[in-house]
Amino acid sequence: MAGWSAMAGMHDFVVPDEGAAQVFAERLAAYGFPCVFARPHPDGGWLVMALDEGPYPVDTVGHRQIEAVSREAAAIARMHGGRPSGGSRFDVSRMAEYRSWTAPIEVKGTKARPPVPEVTVVPAPPLAPLALTPDFATPGIVELAGLDDVPWGDLEHAHGSADDVPGLLRELADGTGEWDEVLDELFGDDLLHQGDCYEATAPALPFLTELIVADTVPARQRRDLYLWLMVAGGRRNDNLVAFADLALDEGEPLLSGAWTEEVFRTVGDQVPVLLDRWDAEPPGIRFVLAVLAAQHPGHGVRAADRIAALAAEFDGTRQGAYLRLAVELVHGRDAQALALASEIIDWADHLEPKWLEAPGVPDGIKAAHVLAEGALRTIE
Repeated sequence: MAGWSAMAGMHDFVVPDEGAAQVFAERLAAYGFPCVFARPHPDGGWLVMALDEGPYPVDTVGHRQIEAVSREAAAIARMHGGRPSGGSRFDVSRMAEYRSWTAPIEVKGTKARPPVPEVTVVPAPPLAPLALTPDFATPGIVELAGLDDVPWGDLEHAHGSADDVPGLLRELADGTGEWDEVLDELFGDDLLHQGDCYEATAPALPFLTELIVADTVPARQRRDLYLWLMVAGGRRNDNLVAFADLALDEGEPLLSGAWTEEVFRTVGDQVPVLLDRWDAEPPGIRFVLAVLAAQHPGHGVRAADRIAALAAEFDGTRQGAYLRLAVELVHGRDAQALALASEIIDWADHLEPKWLEAPGVPDGIKAAHVLAEGALRTIE
């Protein structure tokens, strides 16, 4: 958005058929969109596109305003059997390009713009340093028990056969490779490529725990391993929130995505072992542990008092806000957790208010998703 003078956008929706598209387009025009277009969608149904000329300021308030308008339009779409399907944001200087579009259905509105909800963005609390000291690691080589018992050649990751996974894990265990590069190849490129999970993702995760408990890698690298466990386990909730409208539209159960449930359960299986390390780990790792525990409250509740104590230690900071949310989640107080998640979204401009409105998604999952996505941004 650098260089933009003001923001406009296009809000996209999918409805079942041409008749619904015509009625919905007219309803959007009456709501306030000056131009609405609709055409057959290549995957079935009809794509309805509402031009929002704005202008919106190019800042957090503007982003929140246009997204709030989009959510209001999505509520209208649901009344017509439709669902939101993304859209675009662009500088107002491109308006003539979008006004010149043509489509089988074109409806012109009489209003300049839809109602703009009032948006308040509160200042974010300060970011506290998360110490990785004292550290107790003793360099050495880790024997990854059972690594060769996994039929890696029969499993797949993002780029085909997972037969390279044991070699990459051994590079981490032996300290023979470049730590950051190996981890990025293993998880960023192979096992969690573009946020997807694969057949080989879950079987690899327990070996991260083996590396952690061996105490041979320094705290920063141990934190990397905890973080990849957190990211992997978070894919289930991310998918449930992201695809909630699609599931509702198709009358299907919530969609968690291929292999994400297995990955979520596998990460949960690691939590009790990792929580046993709470007292020994430095604050920078305890913070990540608290987030992990909150994603798996059945295991995490045993650490509730320790998480609450850490929250008190970081009171008034961003990390403290996330830790308070973690406390509510481990206790299963989902309504309170959702309220805290909403407060966090008021100041965390990289988090999306629409996550809290995902239809059919339990409050605890929505709040846990806010926690995982937000806490990740506090790690340097």
